[in-house]
Amino acid sequence: MSLKNKYNLLYFLFCLVGCCIGGFVAVFLQYKGVSNTQIGLVTGIGCVSSVALAPWFSSLLSKIEWLSPHKLLYIIYGFIAVAFPIIAYTNLSPVAVMVIYIVMYSLYVCSNSFVVIIASGYTLKGADINFGLARGLGSTSWAITSLFGGSIIEMTDARILAVGFVIFTLMMFALMFTMPEVKMRAAKGEKSGSVGHIIKTYRSYFLVLLGFAICTMASTMLGTYLPNIVRSLGGNTSTFGVAAFASAFSELPVMAMAAKWMKKYDSMKLFTIGGIGYICRTFIVCFAPNIPVLVVGMLFQSISYGLITAVVTYYVMYNLAPQDQVMGQSMIGMMTSGIGATLGNVVGGVLQDTFGLGAMYAASCTLIVIGAVVIASARFAQKKA
Repeated sequence: MSLKNKYNLLYFLFCLVGCCIGGFVAVFLQYKGVSNTQIGLVTGIGCVSSVALAPWFSSLLSKIEWLSPHKLLYIIYGFIAVAFPIIAYTNLSPVAVMVIYIVMYSLYVCSNSFVVIIASGYTLKGADINFGLARGLGSTSWAITSLFGGSIIEMTDARILAVGFVIFTLMMFALMFTMPEVKMRAAKGEKSGSVGHIIKTYRSYFLVLLGFAICTMASTMLGTYLPNIVRSLGGNTSTFGVAAFASAFSELPVMAMAAKWMKKYDSMKLFTIGGIGYICRTFIVCFAPNIPVLVVGMLFQSISYGLITAVVTYYVMYNLAPQDQVMGQSMIGMMTSGIGATLGNVVGGVLQDTFGLGAMYAASCTLIVIGAVVIASARFAQKKA
């Protein structure tokens, strides 16, 4: 199997694993007796922790000779593969479950950048890696897991997620053993980029990330608590799986084409289109009168999250200096899965428990417009730079 196909399969398996811990977080924690507000705290604190962990891990990759993204993934997912079954199959208190899940979730959130860094390393060495296609296949695997996972949970219970996590992790490790490791360190005499350096040097890039973070906050409110939205429209866990499937599967064609579109169109235009897609997705989901309309709204995940995620990853590969690659890729997760998702999870949970779904919908619609405007403004910052 070629390295390109191995990387495609790696991302496919990586997202199978990720869906087990991140795709059904509300379903699992509710099964363990955790409330909506507490779920928001778990995912929120986990995401905040990832903001600190991501740059720390990135600095380790640049400084420690023997350390590689492969080895970090072995360590992180090895730990989670042990912890997840423990909280699933033992009678721990909800507080204990929350504490352990926070650690697991924070490690999971910051790990995505390491898989992306592997692609960057291969690309810089001249390998033919289509990250957009790989990321799209990852979305497909997430979609498949969401579709069948919901039905399986209905037939069994939420603890089955821990079993799936362990199985898929072992499959991912087996594949990684056959792939060459990459090292992403600054050249002698050059310092690897810091967060402040990235913000100061790449202003338009930071504005895109800022707007993306705001959009992530708005979309996370809807994504994390999608099971509640589905139930409010008369659906169940299986229906949630269908909605999540439609959302994730729609990303594949857009992500696969992202590399070609970047050669034909200005990246800032593509970012702006992604912001408009976010607005469409959010408003349709929030005002959906039934499940079919909700699914239509979820399909806009393709030209919102799907488009921006692929384009911003390529933007880092092609526009940031080699010594800034690791931190540049890490900041995508820090700003979105870290800061944006943190605020979305916490605010979404509090608004639901205090005022109901309507308040969460209003906040999400407001934030998504602000985020889209910030993303569009990056184009003007680029012209001034």
